[in-house]
Amino acid sequence: MSNSTQKRKILPLAEMQPTMTNFSTVVLIISKSSPNLFLDKLSGNERGVITLTVRDSISHITNCTCWGQKSCVDEYDAMLHIGDAVDIVGAKVMSLSMPHEPRYQPRATLSCALTVNEGSGHIVRHDTNDTAVKALQQLIHKPHKPLGSALNLVEVVSGIGLQERLINAYVDLLVVVAAVRPLRELKRKLTPSHGKDNGLLQCLELIVIDASYPDGMLLSLWQAEWIRRAQYWEPRRTVLHLIDVRISYSDYYRCPVLNHAACTLIYENPQAAGGDCDALLSFVATVPLKNFEQSVLTDLQDLPTACEIQSQMTTKQIYSRAEGELCNPANDRFTAVLYCMVTKFDIDGFSMNTSKNTTCQRLIPRNQNDCTSEACQLVFSLESNEPRHSSFININIELSDQTGTLIESRLSGHVAERVMGIKTDDFQRLSEREKTGLKWRFLLKYFEVKLLIRKPAGMRKNLSAIVVDMQEIALNKLVEKIAVF
Repeated sequence: MSNSTQKRKILPLAEMQPTMTNFSTVVLIISKSSPNLFLDKLSGNERGVITLTVRDSISHITNCTCWGQKSCVDEYDAMLHIGDAVDIVGAKVMSLSMPHEPRYQPRATLSCALTVNEGSGHIVRHDTNDTAVKALQQLIHKPHKPLGSALNLVEVVSGIGLQERLINAYVDLLVVVAAVRPLRELKRKLTPSHGKDNGLLQCLELIVIDASYPDGMLLSLWQAEWIRRAQYWEPRRTVLHLIDVRISYSDYYRCPVLNHAACTLIYENPQAAGGDCDALLSFVATVPLKNFEQSVLTDLQDLPTACEIQSQMTTKQIYSRAEGELCNPANDRFTAVLYCMVTKFDIDGFSMNTSKNTTCQRLIPRNQNDCTSEACQLVFSLESNEPRHSSFININIELSDQTGTLIESRLSGHVAERVMGIKTDDFQRLSEREKTGLKWRFLLKYFEVKLLIRKPAGMRKNLSAIVVDMQEIALNKLVEKIAVF
């Protein structure tokens, strides 16, 4: 315990009273917001605020809002993390309007919250040698709400009509992490004071499942602290108790999705009475999971052989069976033989060559050399001689017939190597002139193309047409096939 804290009377959260202006306590941080910075119009200085959600027992949870100069808030942000035991010294106790709390911070179980103002109060890390801190840190895994009160994912999905586009609903869930996608960086418009951040906003997407809905739902994390923790979550092994997670309809994914909001709490691998977590893990260990990675590489797994594909279709029929009037929801894929002209062969396009990480098997963005996951970086530091990524060919092509153009076709992986007669390593060394020559071996030529069509799904926005085989044919054979068909 710090010297400054020893001189003060340490009280539990349960003894907070709205009249207290110098309250000191020892608590565990279970959630943390990102700093919110703003310009103080009176002083002309930049100030900020950061919110910590804290607890000191299984029942008592509240929020501590810290105000101060930008340097003070930045120091708190760098020093304090989820799972830390801290001393809150000289805080002011504020009364909360119960039971309707605002949605900009997690819901407290107490009627009071704490405010720490720079100059009149402060927060420090608790002495790690204190034996009592171990019991306090165990609270990180002990939910304050019963696991049995959580909804099933299927109830969430079925409860949101796609026509209603319901947004800003908050629910409690007990789920297992099924997949962790690569970290994304998005641009945002910021004030000049944020220029050093280059306007980048990070987002980490996960797929979570439960026994009622193994198809999975997307969970998006936006706070840096939770993104840092989530990159260590293990698919099929990490259980999450989500409290007040926001559900909305995504126009991009065309399905309901989950978002970590300012009021959301997450308990990792919760420890609670009953066998809810064990039952969930047992289910996940036995059920075959779908591949949730939204990548071209996973689409190339378990391809049918070319001789198995016999059903001739037109472009219009392919679209009808995939997402139109002939669509059968019971089948998520089908095969087709298409007689067509190649009208686009994007050999010099953005995604002509793709790399995957050899450790986590995630795709590596074109502007990066390595996976940004901290877990992968640790592996690379220990095994620096191992290759960090492998490459494969991925070419977007468009196939046209008398009924239209199939724009989602893709020639990738070992199929691309066989069809083009070139290995990936040799392909990477081609000059621009050689690539142009290779391109015109296919462009505006007639082909018999055998396709595997994967229909749009919750985690995939568009249909995917993967080339299994393609053979050049003469014009007279093309006319014959179209005429007979």
